[in-house]
Amino acid sequence: MARYYYKKKKKKFVPKDLASLKELKIKTALMESIPEDITQLYPEARNIKRHFILHIGETNTGKTHDALEDFYNAGSGMYLAPLRLLALEIQEMSLARGINCSLTTGEEKDIRDGAKHLSCTVEKMDMSRHFDVCVIDEAQMVADSDRGWAWTEAILGVNADVVHVCMSPNAIHIVKMLIKMCGDTYTDIRHKRNSRLIVEDHDFIFPDDIRDGDALVSFSRRKVLMLATLLKKEGYKVSVIYGSLPYSVRKAEVARFLNGESRIVVCTDAIGMGVNLPIRRIIFTESKKFDGKSKRFLNMSEVKQIAGRAGRKGMYDQGYVNSIEDRDQIGELLHGRYEQITSCVIQPPRKVLDMPYSLSEIFKIWLKTIEKKCFSVADLKNRIKLAEYIEKKHGEKINKDLEYSLINIPFDENNEKLKYLWQDLVDMTADGEPVSRMWYYVDTESEDIEAMKLDDLEQLYKKMDLLNSYCNALNISEYDERIRMLKEEISERIVRELTNGEFFNKCKRCGKRLEWNHRFGMCEKCYEINKLERMRYKAGKWR
Repeated sequence: MARYYYKKKKKKFVPKDLASLKELKIKTALMESIPEDITQLYPEARNIKRHFILHIGETNTGKTHDALEDFYNAGSGMYLAPLRLLALEIQEMSLARGINCSLTTGEEKDIRDGAKHLSCTVEKMDMSRHFDVCVIDEAQMVADSDRGWAWTEAILGVNADVVHVCMSPNAIHIVKMLIKMCGDTYTDIRHKRNSRLIVEDHDFIFPDDIRDGDALVSFSRRKVLMLATLLKKEGYKVSVIYGSLPYSVRKAEVARFLNGESRIVVCTDAIGMGVNLPIRRIIFTESKKFDGKSKRFLNMSEVKQIAGRAGRKGMYDQGYVNSIEDRDQIGELLHGRYEQITSCVIQPPRKVLDMPYSLSEIFKIWLKTIEKKCFSVADLKNRIKLAEYIEKKHGEKINKDLEYSLINIPFDENNEKLKYLWQDLVDMTADGEPVSRMWYYVDTESEDIEAMKLDDLEQLYKKMDLLNSYCNALNISEYDERIRMLKEEISERIVRELTNGEFFNKCKRCGKRLEWNHRFGMCEKCYEINKLERMRYKAGKWR
C-alpha cells in the first residue's frame, strides 16, 4: 500500500515512494484495460449469435464422442483439447474419415492447405476464424489456476455458430453463467454411464490379485516403470502410459492393449483425460500425489475422473474400482457429490502489451488486481520469472511482442536442463545469432541415440519439443522435417526401452534395491543416517 506524508508548502498529499506510485498507475491502467463487461474483449464472438450444446456427465459417458460427430459432419469445425495427445488423436481420426484437418499445439504445427477443420490445444484457439462448429473438451478445467484462462477465453470468445461444451457436472453453474453474460443460448444434454461402477469390498493384494483388463494407476513415472518391471517379471504382458511419453509411443502402447498383445495397463493419471481403453478395473496403487507443492490426498474430481475409465460400453456391463491403500476413502470420494465450481480464471488481455511498462511489472500487478464478478486471476508466477530473465539480461534487444511469445513457449520450468535450454535460445535470439545455432545447444549430432537409456531419451525428446515450440513461436519452418525425424527416432528407442528395459527402486544413497512402494528414497539405514546428519547440521555440529 502506498505511504503518504504531508508536504507543508504545497499542502497536498504525495506518495512517499515512487514504486508505490508506479504500482498504482499500472493497476489503474490494468483495470481500465478490462471493460466492466468483460465479454467485450471478444468482438468477433459478440458479432454473431451462438448456440451452446452442453454435454454434462461423468467420465466415460460418451460426451466427447457425441460432440465430435457434429464436428466431423460440419462444413468447418474446431476441436479444443485439454492435452496435446488428444489434439493429435482427433486430427488422426479426422484424416482417417477423409476430413482435411490441421493441427496446432504448443509443440506441433501441421497447417494443411484448404483444411476447414482444426484440432488444437485449448491455448491455441484461433479466434480470428469463423467455424460452423466448435467442441470445447473438459470445460471443468475453467477453474484451474494455471490453465483455466484458456477455457474461459474459449467460452467467451470462440467464433462459432454452434459450440459443444463437454464437462463434468460441477461445471454447470459457471459455464451457464458465462454463456448468459454473452447473451447466447444453450441446450442441456445429460449423459449417463451405460455400465455400473462398483468399488470392490475386499482388499487388493499386489501382485496376486492382478487380472486381465486391469489398469494400475500411480502418480509418478518412476513408480509406473517399477510396477511394469515387477509385473513383467511375474509373466504379465503390460502396456505403459504416462504423460511425458511421445504421442507415437503412447499410441503404440494403447494399440498393444487393444489388440491383446498386452493384458494389463500401468499408467499415471494421464489416463484420466481422453484415453478410451477396454479397462475392466481401475486399481489405485496409491492414494496421494505430489501436486508440485506438497503431497496430498486425491480430491473428488481426480478420483471420479480416473475411476470413471473402468467399464467399457459393449465390452463390460460393470466397471470395478479398488485401491492398495485407503480403499474406503477412495470409495467415498467416488460416490460423493461434486461441489459446484463458482469462479473461472482470467489472464491479462493481450492489449496490455501496449502499456508503457514491462511485462513482468504488468503481470505482478495483475496478480493483485481486484477480482471481477465470477472471475479470479491466473497464476502468472512462472511467466513473471521468464519475463524478468529477458528484461534484466537483454533489455531493449527483445521487444514486448517477441518477449510475450518467448515466455509463452510451453516447457517444464522445474526441469533445470530445459530451463537452461530456453535461456540459451533467448540469448541466441537477442544476440542475433542464426537460428541454425540452436542445434549447438542440444548437441544432437554427437548424441548416440542408440546407446541412450530411457531417462536421457525422454530428456532429449523434451528438448526437441522445446526446439519445435521455439521455431513455431518465431514462425520458422525450415527445421520442421529434421525435428520430426529426430523425434521419431527417439520415440522408436523409447518403445524398445519400455519393452526390454528393467526399472527398480534403489536407495539413492547406497544403491540397495527397495520395494516399489518404499516410503522413502533411501533404505531405512541410510534414511536414519541422513536424518542424523541433518540434525547435526542444523545444530551447528557438522564436521
